[in-house]
Amino acid sequence: MTFIIPLTETRVKPHQVKALHMFVAFILIVAGAVLLMSAYVTTKMPLEEAMKYPRMYQYGQATGLGIIGFGAAILILLIAKNKWLKNPINNLMVRIAELLFLIVLSVGAIIVHRYVPAAVFGVLCATIVFAIFTEMKQNEPLQITIDNDGIRLPFSVRRRLIDWADVDYVIFRFGTLTVNMHNDSMMQWNIGDTTFEKEVLDVFCIQQINKAKERRDKNDW
Repeated sequence: MTFIIPLTETRVKPHQVKALHMFVAFILIVAGAVLLMSAYVTTKMPLEEAMKYPRMYQYGQATGLGIIGFGAAILILLIAKNKWLKNPINNLMVRIAELLFLIVLSVGAIIVHRYVPAAVFGVLCATIVFAIFTEMKQNEPLQITIDNDGIRLPFSVRRRLIDWADVDYVIFRFGTLTVNMHNDSMMQWNIGDTTFEKEVLDVFCIQQINKAKERRDKNDW
């Protein structure tokens, strides 16, 4: 027997989308400011000393201003074009622009042997790729599946399958599903419309939990 239980939650919340944009903008503005200050210090050195850092001397200020400008543009979009950014296509375009810009910065940092900023930009690239993948699926409904194998949780949860041996009891009341674990932890979700009687689910869960008690660690005390 299998029970499909839809959740009222969404994969990605609007404030999470904005938070990542703001974080990228903040990192870029800080990185650009640090580069701009380093370039300024280089220009104040004696020429012979400054020539030890030719790329910084020649391109540091322009690059720093460009990075700050891109970060500031993201912030302006968040503030002035908030409704425009809520459109999934527009948000995807901005995500791709951020990703491409960060890839260029990461490669550039590697070329000049600045591996710490390269790693930071690389981690941001991976984060944005994950965000793009998740946000493209945000309209797909989240659901919990309960069957003989256990309780299968949504994609956003780290532990995908809960074995019946780890469950003490399951309560489905007043639009809320509660799973109490054998280790005294608890999980709870708001539930959408279902096509089965809750009493049927209650009986099924009790049967599966009782069967699985034999597999529990007998030394757990």
